This record gives sequence, structure tokens and C-alpha cells, in this order.
Amino acid sequence: MTSSATRPVLSKAPGTDNRPGPLLGVLLAAQFMALLDTFIVNVAAPTIRAELAASGAELQLVVAGYTTAYAMLLVTGARLGDLLGHRRAYLGGLALFTAASLACGLASGPGQLIAFRFAQGAGAALMIPQVLSLIQRTFTGEARGRALGAYAAVLATGAAAGQVLGGVLVSADLFGTGWRPVFLVNVPIGTVLLVLGARVLPPDVTAGARARRLDLPGSSCSPRPSPC
Repeated sequence: MTSSATRPVLSKAPGTDNRPGPLLGVLLAAQFMALLDTFIVNVAAPTIRAELAASGAELQLVVAGYTTAYAMLLVTGARLGDLLGHRRAYLGGLALFTAASLACGLASGPGQLIAFRFAQGAGAALMIPQVLSLIQRTFTGEARGRALGAYAAVLATGAAAGQVLGGVLVSADLFGTGWRPVFLVNVPIGTVLLVLGARVLPPDVTAGARARRLDLPGSSCSPRPSPC
């Protein structure tokens, strides 16, 4: 018989212990989708340039706009998770990411696509910090170790999968849509994750965080010796 000391331990947060598998699946699927979007556009870039008549600078912003917004807002997204609650921030970021993906897929010009790519990055910056926070909050002991191992596996495979999936979608040219499926593929996945997330994510606990404010000037300052 296995002693209770060696069994994987889960936290006692309401609504989580009875469905840890689906909860982890929802979190990691969102992480994978956001990471995928960092690389999937690289393969579609030549097609985007040809179909939208984008300049070299515009094409660079299409590719880099997502990661730029993500990098700039990541710390702020994590802070918002503390203030608003990780569940609420995750679902809000996922909704923004999904809506921006739809807008990217329907963009009619390079300017629109660039703007929507920045919105995608903002959604990812709000959503992704909550993944690790919810894993740490929900799992303990051996169960947490396995969850973090799965998280690392998603990080390791996301880049390669983005290149492969981007090539497949662009080459398939579904219904003559060219590059658009590289963004539209996120819409059904994000919608399903929103429905599942609303069911399996644990309730928010933000009583202590509500007393603190979001330091927007501080989050916008670059590191330097003197205060900004």
C-alpha cells in the first residue's frame, strides 16, 4: 500500500481538487497557443507581404509587434493578476487574445494587422503570467512537480510546433485564405478554453491585494541608476 506521505498532494482550493487534469490542460493549452503565435507568423511572412503589399518595415512590425507588446506588458499583466485575481486576469487575457486573433485573420491592410498584433501581445501578457501562478496555487508536492514538468515540455515544443504548423496552414491555403488561418486557428481553440476555463479554474483570492495599487509609471520605466 502507498502511504499518504508519498501520494501526490493537491491544494484544497474549492473546485480544483476534483478536476486537476482539465485545469492543467486549460492552462497549458493557452501557454502553448501564445507561444505558437510567436513563431507561426515567421513562416507566413512572405505570403503576408505579397497579399497585403506590406513594406519591409511593416512586415517587421507584424512579426515583432506581438513580442514587443508582450515583453513590455508582461510585468504589468502579472501585477494585474495579483490585483484582480488570477482567474479573472487569465480569462480576460484569453478573451483579448482570441478576439485579436480573429481581427488579425480578418485584417485588410498591414496597418490593421500591426495594430491587432499589438493587441494580441497585450492579451498574452495578461494571460500567461497567470499560468504559473495558478499552477503554484493549485498543485503541491509531487503533483506540482509533474505540472511544472508539463509546463517545461510545452515551452520546449512550442517554437518548433509554430514553424511546422505555420508551414502546413500556409501551404494548405484553405479556401484560398492564404496566410489568414495562422491567426484564425486560435479562435476556436480560444473559445473552447474560455468555456472550459470558466468551469475549472479556481475562484479568485484577492482580499490582500486589493489594498495595493497598480504602479503604471513604475512599470513603464526602464532600469537605470536614478529613479524615473
